[in-house]
Amino acid sequence: MTRGDGGSPQILLLDDDADYCAQLSSYLEAYGFSVSTAQTRSGFNAQLAEAEPDLIILDQRLGETTATDVLRALRARHDTPCIVISGAADPFERVVNLELGADDEVGKSIAPRELLARIRALLRRARVLGHGRHAAPAEREPPGAGWQLSLERRELWRADGRTCPLTTAEFELLRILVERRGEPISRQELMLAVFRRPWKADDRAVDTVVRKLRRKISGDHGDGGIKTVRPTGYIFVGFPNSGPSDRLS
Repeated sequence: MTRGDGGSPQILLLDDDADYCAQLSSYLEAYGFSVSTAQTRSGFNAQLAEAEPDLIILDQRLGETTATDVLRALRARHDTPCIVISGAADPFERVVNLELGADDEVGKSIAPRELLARIRALLRRARVLGHGRHAAPAEREPPGAGWQLSLERRELWRADGRTCPLTTAEFELLRILVERRGEPISRQELMLAVFRRPWKADDRAVDTVVRKLRRKISGDHGDGGIKTVRPTGYIFVGFPNSGPSDRLS
């Protein structure tokens, strides 16, 4: 895979179905993307070592391995936006992938036009957050500025000026909670807003994202200001050690 800085956005597609790779590549290239494909994990790793793409698409089923395995190794070294394409509607599998850092997960039968829209949305967010090969240098807010959730940059800043990296799902869920601070919000509403599907009693996607947010905000010994409202959902009451300078920007 050749990196062309300033040129077409680079997409790396890992799928063991050569026909699907060819069809999707042809479609995306017609809309100005440069697509490299791999049918094996070793081939994917070789291309990733050569140059980091702007976005990665992983098929969930890859012979003896899965996108979950690839994603686990990927997130140890890269924050590149990633979409998982799955042929099975397995809620547990979706939760695991999202917990490992997938930015989106879609069905294999997704319309190409919708997939294109999701790709474009992730790339816009990545440019704001400074992820991927076009990443901008990280900026810092002055210490003491308070916790800040930036809607424009789609980023969370700690009170000491350090960034708190969030996945797309984490940001969207936190944004809703912070914007409606003090108001209980149901899992059903959060599920529809963040994952665009109805909530079911055995679907733990919202709870998984909340657990990750709490850990990122407060570590292992706090709730990050996100309180559980039984049996409804969650309510945001304020960041830990918050002050009058905390804000939504």
